[in-house]
Amino acid sequence: MTEPADLAHDVLIRVAEFIRSLPADQLADLAAGEAKLEVVPKGGRRTPAARTTKATGATLPRPASEVAATMTAIGDRAAVRQYLVDLKLVVPQLRQLASELGATVRTKKDDIIDDLVEWAVGRSGDADAISRVGGGR
Repeated sequence: MTEPADLAHDVLIRVAEFIRSLPADQLADLAAGEAKLEVVPKGGRRTPAARTTKATGATLPRPASEVAATMTAIGDRAAVRQYLVDLKLVVPQLRQLASELGATVRTKKDDIIDDLVEWAVGRSGDADAISRVGGGR
């Protein structure tokens, strides 16, 4: 049986050989902490299902307040929907976003996106309409 110290030595040699072959910009990103090395099984990348189960920890790529500000600034339902689709959020992340925004959402991904669009665009339209109702008196 190989000792852990021997295994660590062998791994470090392989990592050093790999890092030596990287271009300067990738090395700079690694040094700055803007990139990371990832262990990928010999057969290839994890399956999408494995990535989805990992994502159940649901961390958002941007703060919910930033996403909300962007959605309300866009103001157009179709464009807001496309913005949310482009973020490539999985259902747990969409639920987390809704939770942080105080939005009530349904269960299916498309429905959650629709509900978030309504939260961002529909409610601001409703507020504008309500404020105009009594404004002419």
